[in-house]
Amino acid sequence: MLRALAVVVAVACSSSAGAQAPARDTPVNATGTAHIRGRVTDAAGRPLGYVEIRAGNGTPNTANGLTDRGGRFDLANLPAGTYTVSAVKPTYVRSAWGEERPEGPGRRFTLADGETRSDINFRLARGGVIAGKIVDEYGDPIVDLLVAPMRYQFVQGTRRLMPSGQPAQTNDIGEYRLYGLTPGQYYVSATLRTFTPIGTTTNERVAYAPTFYPGATSAADAQRLTIAPGQTMASINFALLPVQTARVSGTVSDTDGKPIAGGIVMVTPKSPEAGVVPMPTQVRADGQFTVSALAPGEYTLRANNPMARETGTADVTVTGSDISGVQLVTVKPSSLRGRVVFTPSATGADPPKPTAVDLGAVRGWALGQPVRSQAQIKDDGTFEISLEAGRVQLRAAPTGGGSTPWRLNRVIYDGVDVGDRGLDVPATATIENVVVEMTNRSTELSGRVTGADGADVRDCWVIVFAQDPERWTVQTRYLGITQPRNDDRYRMQLLPGEYYAVAMSGVQAGAWTDRDFLSLARERATKISIAAGGPQTLDLPLAPTPVF
Repeated sequence: MLRALAVVVAVACSSSAGAQAPARDTPVNATGTAHIRGRVTDAAGRPLGYVEIRAGNGTPNTANGLTDRGGRFDLANLPAGTYTVSAVKPTYVRSAWGEERPEGPGRRFTLADGETRSDINFRLARGGVIAGKIVDEYGDPIVDLLVAPMRYQFVQGTRRLMPSGQPAQTNDIGEYRLYGLTPGQYYVSATLRTFTPIGTTTNERVAYAPTFYPGATSAADAQRLTIAPGQTMASINFALLPVQTARVSGTVSDTDGKPIAGGIVMVTPKSPEAGVVPMPTQVRADGQFTVSALAPGEYTLRANNPMARETGTADVTVTGSDISGVQLVTVKPSSLRGRVVFTPSATGADPPKPTAVDLGAVRGWALGQPVRSQAQIKDDGTFEISLEAGRVQLRAAPTGGGSTPWRLNRVIYDGVDVGDRGLDVPATATIENVVVEMTNRSTELSGRVTGADGADVRDCWVIVFAQDPERWTVQTRYLGITQPRNDDRYRMQLLPGEYYAVAMSGVQAGAWTDRDFLSLARERATKISIAAGGPQTLDLPLAPTPVF
């Protein structure tokens, strides 16, 4: 890899000396004689230098190179095969050759030994820009304000508004500029960061709430901005909203009622739309704590015991009035104990070692809280997971891969498969005798996706999910997601069961973890029964993507 990088750098330097010599790189272990050549320009036709060109043929023998100052590239010594090529440069929208939409998959083409393909040209569009000015209620500019582009994304099965892209700070006249945005829909959020040292409080009772353009404290009242490739949206100006803040105070103690001194109280908004997480607060020697200048909203307080691995939490709703008497009681973590086992191998190959299994307990997403607790597995397959109380599901996969990889089959507790239902873990409890069963007895499902004209479609997602809605859980075992490959066929491994299968384009990544999306998707899906044994084939029509 270092040698390959050295080749790229050396060629790039020689390209600077001779403006017409295209940059080149050679794929690792390549023995072919084919070339891919082309040129990269911007939307106005000007050549772009130092664009990274990536050519892949579905094998480890992929090639990377850089364009020269004239925008030209030459990927040499390529083996025969079927290729796709993409171009990447900071502040520009990634492009795949032959794509039908921005950031979509490109067209493939076949190279023979000794062949030179010289027409792989790109015209890159700059990323979008949102710019404007932010002021206070008097019209004065606010300096060093954190401004972030935000988009709805799917996180652990929930659609949430999350930062997406490089944030910016306002300058001395309150101006900001968000650049390099990929095409899509955005909200603009502005938050005045306060850097109060740990252990200090403030008497300030008015603060600026995190504000969305054009001047709203809730995303529901904010204006959504649609950015096209290369578009600059200027004059997105708005004012921060002053709000009445409050103090939250209370005590931190252990289960015996003894005050915890020297710990930290973290404050996290219960919604990511609330803005920046407030600074932590030091617990005083008598166990008392005070959190100052909290804007209205719902928060979770989380305290830690520095002398033991214990935590305590409490939820509070701030409406502008002070809240006192909050009690945070730290407790020891709970434990899940059990064993990892393997079904008889379907291929005769030995199963992996239990220690090679990546096992963890996952729970619903919450800002500032761990989503996954990792298992500690011994050589004999016994494991223990230390975790906080709550409802969790066990998820496992081998750390290695393979054509028929081992995967989670069942999670048995008290004689019942709780792989989808999950487990309710009480506080300071120990749950014993959980069996995590791995199997390589899955079935391959493959096929083609065709459009209304009967042509093969690659720019789509194939989604196969359980017919039983009880199995629509986070990281469920009964979900397959893939895209057609270079041969126009999709392939996935599934456990036996009853499924829906659907192919859609323009689906936002992670949408298939949302129950509302799956409810709509099944109306356009094909039912299929996956049986144990040999591979199965299912060709799918391209279905319209649901709006929800």
